[in-house]
Amino acid sequence: MVDLVRLNWFFVALLVFLGFYCLLVSRNLLRLLIGVEILSKGCILALISSGRAIGRMSTAQSLAITMIVVEVVVVAVALGLIIRAYRINGTIDMWKLNKLKD
Repeated sequence: MVDLVRLNWFFVALLVFLGFYCLLVSRNLLRLLIGVEILSKGCILALISSGRAIGRMSTAQSLAITMIVVEVVVVAVALGLIIRAYRINGTIDMWKLNKLKD
């Protein structure tokens, strides 16, 4: 049981680190969105692991489902914005988006 909890928290730390790494290193908007997704999956895993550790699994599951629903809406809106930025500028490089003020 203790090894499983440590393994869960190891994967939480790994997912959060990878998410932050994607956010800090990448200039591509799609890769930034993937980094946000990886980071949020780490947060969901942390929520579920902590809910299991304190014995409130049903509360943790309901919060995780709510977080997944909000995440789907954020991804849909972000992908729409990325597509629009690509149509206007021809690139999704964050540093080359100079026509957004028009």
